[in-house]
Amino acid sequence: MSTVDVEALAVAKIQAMIARCPHLKPFITSNDKTPFTDGHIDVYSGLGQKKTDWLGRVSVQVKGRSHSGKQSAQISFSISRIDLLGFQRDSGVLYSYVAVDKRGRCTPYYALLSPFTIEHFLNSAPAAQGSISVALKRFPYQPVEIERIVALALKTRDQRTSLGFDSDVFQKMKSLTVHSAIDLNLSAPLRLTPDELDYALELTTDGGLTLPLGGELHIYPQTYMEQSTDIAIGAGGVTYERVSTRRVDAETVEVRLGPAVTLTMREKGTQRIWNVSYTAPGNFVERLRATRFLVGLIEKQGVEINGAARPLGGATVAGYLDELRGHLSTLEELEELFDHLSVNSALVDLEEISANAFNWLKALYRAFVGGEELRNESGDTARGLVHLGRWAVMLMTVPGSEPDTWRYIDPFDPAAPHMFRWSAEDDDGTSAFPVTAYDIVEQEHLPTILNLRLDRILDAYEPIADSDRTMGLANRCVLALVLAADSTDERKEEFLRAGGELNEWIIEHEGETPVHLINRWQIIHRTTGLSPEHLNAIRTMKRQAGRRSAAMAEEIELSCAILLDDAEEVDYLLGELAEDKLATIRTWPIWNLRLQPRSGGVEVDDEQNLRRGQGPA
Repeated sequence: MSTVDVEALAVAKIQAMIARCPHLKPFITSNDKTPFTDGHIDVYSGLGQKKTDWLGRVSVQVKGRSHSGKQSAQISFSISRIDLLGFQRDSGVLYSYVAVDKRGRCTPYYALLSPFTIEHFLNSAPAAQGSISVALKRFPYQPVEIERIVALALKTRDQRTSLGFDSDVFQKMKSLTVHSAIDLNLSAPLRLTPDELDYALELTTDGGLTLPLGGELHIYPQTYMEQSTDIAIGAGGVTYERVSTRRVDAETVEVRLGPAVTLTMREKGTQRIWNVSYTAPGNFVERLRATRFLVGLIEKQGVEINGAARPLGGATVAGYLDELRGHLSTLEELEELFDHLSVNSALVDLEEISANAFNWLKALYRAFVGGEELRNESGDTARGLVHLGRWAVMLMTVPGSEPDTWRYIDPFDPAAPHMFRWSAEDDDGTSAFPVTAYDIVEQEHLPTILNLRLDRILDAYEPIADSDRTMGLANRCVLALVLAADSTDERKEEFLRAGGELNEWIIEHEGETPVHLINRWQIIHRTTGLSPEHLNAIRTMKRQAGRRSAAMAEEIELSCAILLDDAEEVDYLLGELAEDKLATIRTWPIWNLRLQPRSGGVEVDDEQNLRRGQGPA
């Protein structure tokens, strides 16, 4: 059989199949001289194929090849890059391949080469590659199925790869429509890729604009997405509220209890098989909860779901359970220690704690919880830090009841016998004055110390309120607490709350002085934000300070300008400020609130040039 006969049979086969479709009219020839296509198919909305029912035209290319042997459901065929580029410029093509055997029997295949699909194939091959292999599917026999393919081909002719795409349009997306030649199964995850499925995507904006989309689309049913439930699951005295679930496949459901524990349930007929996944988290609280839950689950061989006992089944590995019990015992000792020191254990990351620090924690457990005096022949009375990763606890060591024994004391514990410290400027004891434990903490360590008991800070200052230096010490502590809040997001609220309470305590004793009011306002600035009433009061204070009649008038005026977010005024006042006063203000927390310069303004850190009346260097 000659090549011409094969081509003629191939065209005749496609022509006959299209002719059986009531909404399609083929115009395909076997000796077509056009460079890329062999004809086209007209698409109509009505059965009469009237001009008024005409919807559009789809280009068609037919390739016939001699073939022997059994035909598969899908084959590959190489198409030249030049032809693919031509098809793309012609808004796509319905590409047909017909395998013709020795008896002239034809097996037709097709590929819907839309502009975006062609782009996918071109991008998947090196630019120097002359031809690209394209997957073709068996051409359906039923007219309704053929019409769906041609209708989809007509829909894709709107695609324009040369226009590009602006991802910002997704912000205005109202809907996303998928057009497909076959029914899609949306009950399971679906991955739409141009080389596996014929489809077209259209995005509709809020304004009614419809845009064709290229690329892949992954569709996940709601049940396959993780979603919160009203289910509570408990074991070992731990209950996880509102656990999340997601379906993994048709037989498997994953139940996530938290960051550390996941239950997986697989259904096989009437049987349910449960698996437990445990990942030891670094966070102390999560590790303790997860370990308690897992030990309880293994011991009871089940859980409580919404309060009702549910067995899970499965064999317990004794060695694994013993290991978990040992780990739980260690964690519960740490919990007792942290509670004794009033440490927020939710901040502790076990993975950050060194082996040496763990040994210290074991010793501290014996000392604080067990009441044990530790022996050390070379010990000394001292104050120091035990580092827990990026955090620390501050402790004191004092002589014990026996020689070479020592007791550990939490200096912030209101019940500690050394709650108050005396500090002297020199060896003359007459110059000593009372201080609290908070007054001996270095600023660099304050944000990291976990056993500060800031909710009891007033209990430390109240007993020495009548001392001449106490209010000055307390004011300095307020500033230190605000600076600590600026340096740690995790404890910002804790430090600002303590600073605010201590500042109000000072105001009760000394009244609403400008300094204390500024401290009040800068704390409010960092929390809820300043109200119009606050801003008006700040303006009044700034105006009064500008008369230079009050103490620290320049510092007060600059602080008010910073609180008012008046960048130009801040720049001006900085230029008027003496070096020593500026150096002091730079150590205050109010400095952290200063505005960055406006566009074209003067850098606020360039005070040297400001004082010389020059522009920024």
